[in-house]
Amino acid sequence: MKLEFPKDFLWGSATASYQVEGAVNQDGKGMTSWDKYYHMPNRKYNGDVSTDHYNRYKEDIKLLSEINQKTYRFSVSWARIFPNGSGEINEKGLQFYDNLVDELLANNIEPNLTLYHWDMPLALMYKGGWLNREVVDNFVEYSKVLFTHFRGRVKLWSTINEPASEVMGGYIQGAHPPLRKNYTEALQVAHHLNLAHAKAVKLFNEMNMEGEIGIVLNPIPIHPASNKEEDIIAAKRAYDFYSDWYIAPILAGKYPEIMLEECQKKYNSPKIEPGDMEILKGAKVDYLGVNYYMRRVVANNPDSTGNIDDCFKNVRVKDGNYTEWGWEIYPEGLYELLSRIQKDYGKIDFYITENGMGFYDKVESNGQVVDDDRLDYIRQHIIQIHRCLEDGINIKGYYVWSAIDLLSWTNGFEKRYGLIRVDFDTLERSIKKSGRWYADFIANNYIEYNE
Repeated sequence: MKLEFPKDFLWGSATASYQVEGAVNQDGKGMTSWDKYYHMPNRKYNGDVSTDHYNRYKEDIKLLSEINQKTYRFSVSWARIFPNGSGEINEKGLQFYDNLVDELLANNIEPNLTLYHWDMPLALMYKGGWLNREVVDNFVEYSKVLFTHFRGRVKLWSTINEPASEVMGGYIQGAHPPLRKNYTEALQVAHHLNLAHAKAVKLFNEMNMEGEIGIVLNPIPIHPASNKEEDIIAAKRAYDFYSDWYIAPILAGKYPEIMLEECQKKYNSPKIEPGDMEILKGAKVDYLGVNYYMRRVVANNPDSTGNIDDCFKNVRVKDGNYTEWGWEIYPEGLYELLSRIQKDYGKIDFYITENGMGFYDKVESNGQVVDDDRLDYIRQHIIQIHRCLEDGINIKGYYVWSAIDLLSWTNGFEKRYGLIRVDFDTLERSIKKSGRWYADFIANNYIEYNE
């Protein structure tokens, strides 16, 4: 049976500025929070060179064209445009993205520009980062520069990538910059990220920008570990924590009521100023970007301290299909997730802005990477996209994570995601089997499927 897709469906792949660009000190770029983090003692890797995309973007775009990409999602490094986070513009940094966008358009690849993918200018981090409400206005200033500069050339925009990961990694787990473990700060940062998004969307609309703007979230389908009431309640709380705390303000201009009440009582956070909720309500997105990798199965945590992230515990599924990094491969979760969002908030356009899986890639004696696991992962999720479309869920595009091997934030260069392989000793590129398969699929725009 052939599963056919709309002719105007956008098939592509994605990266992020810090993970691919390298050129850390080139052409006036300012330092970012991740530059500082990776140069702390005992760090085994950094993004100083990474794939050197900054100097090799033409080669990379040629390869993207060779594998039939219709669209490419990338992020701009805020510190390349404003080395100090605000104030004077670095024209050479802006010129790089000019060149990148022009090269994409010359190859008939639609640019999808993400304004912020975690790499906070270090100068702003020293001011408190997203904890400082002034940084919200700095973000709007930065957004205006890019809106003005790329008007008419970039038609697909997203404001912020995975605010939940920024909050969780940087302010609860202490695993990402600024290495904090403080729930009061985490909740305030989440609110400021939502405000920054909303104010950028408001500006986009006031400027009558051509195209679409949205945000990229990473909501997670949550399954209770059993039919016990306490596990069902734990699953609801986990979904609010991981997902609805970010979906609800974006799509409905409000926070989940029970969680908001509990957080303000326990942590006195977030502090919401008069007019904030009106700003959130007034920022209607054109689409919701969804990064999907896996589901979570949770149970009640009897040892909970009462904090928002430990009233539930993750449970490994017996006979589940897991990667070397413990991520469960569960394609059906994509359908479940989008169905739930549409049921909760009504009809909305979606882009699957990231979907992929990291593996230890083996290079064969002929130099090829035969990554059948990745190929099958992508194929199974494309089947779920077709299922969504058949059920009236309007997905307009799909981006494999990632276009090219890159720096994994917490696993360095071992964990590989790319359709295109990078030899990190020589920086030589080569297309993997998954990339060739994806190219053929895009050319045909259908998939053979036997139930």
